[in-house]
Amino acid sequence: MPFEAWPLEDRRLWELAVEQHDIFDSGPGASLAPSTKYGRKADYGLWLGFLSHILPEALKLPPHERIDRSFIEDYVEYLRENCRETTIAHRLGRLFYTIRAFCPDRDWQWLYRISRRIAAKAEPIKHRRVLSPELYAVGLRLMDRALIKANALGRLTKSSVVAYRDGLLIATLMEAPMRRGAFSLLQLDDHVVCVGQRWYLTVPAENTKTRTAQDYELSKRLSRYMDIYLDQIRPEFPGADTHNSLWPYEGRPMTDKMIRRRIIKWTRVGLGFEVSPHRFRNAAATFISVVDPENIRAAKDLLGHRSFAMTEKHYIDGAQSRIAGRELAAILAERGGT
Repeated sequence: MPFEAWPLEDRRLWELAVEQHDIFDSGPGASLAPSTKYGRKADYGLWLGFLSHILPEALKLPPHERIDRSFIEDYVEYLRENCRETTIAHRLGRLFYTIRAFCPDRDWQWLYRISRRIAAKAEPIKHRRVLSPELYAVGLRLMDRALIKANALGRLTKSSVVAYRDGLLIATLMEAPMRRGAFSLLQLDDHVVCVGQRWYLTVPAENTKTRTAQDYELSKRLSRYMDIYLDQIRPEFPGADTHNSLWPYEGRPMTDKMIRRRIIKWTRVGLGFEVSPHRFRNAAATFISVVDPENIRAAKDLLGHRSFAMTEKHYIDGAQSRIAGRELAAILAERGGT
């Protein structure tokens, strides 16, 4: 259910929970990352849409009265028609955090415990292991082939321009494995700066999940590809001169979902199986653990985590991420692209 169609009380409670009017007056969710707010808002809208479909009269009840065990049981069964157990657990978790923000004086731990039990019993997807050099090579090959094609024809074609951009997407995300949302928001001049012969990418704190700025230094090799991209490739995209996004589409910046689709397409072509942008982060952390296990803690800074426990759990301060990124880039320069 779109936000405009939510019951009036739900909209009021959402705005009270997430809006920040000034530094002294903010709701409990005002400091959440935009992606977190988006996810919770979308999942709460899904909950309301479910109720409107099976029991529209429930929308007349106060928000806290709609969320009871019987409704949640029906909701879980409804979700199971199209969702994996891990997805269901995530949706219930977001619903828990939202209703807790709406009605903090009530005990909602029973809902949280249900989501955790479902998550504990879920069987995780078994992905094929992929390491950084394999992904890096996919990006470099795309860019090299695009240039070879352009040189043979004596001009840049639309397909070669798109392929070069996509190759740079992949190679850059491998040297700077930030989250997809932050990657899509990179802006020329503000976040992409050249110093000497190298390019640096800066992710401001407000674009990170941990609210900690991150800096990445691209290798000399990839910086040369970035030079070509900004001088010759990017200007070929229609409307590229109307915005400062590093990643243009046709007349507008690429969204994070567009970036995901392009990366999945080319990894399927280049490797024979799909690799999502998020798995680039796993690949980077795993690669460091394989080739340089003594310095595995560098993965924490590379991925922008607050603690190594988080890195270790899910993937095996900003200045440190630059150092970690430099270490990864140096290894990739030696091993990748062959």
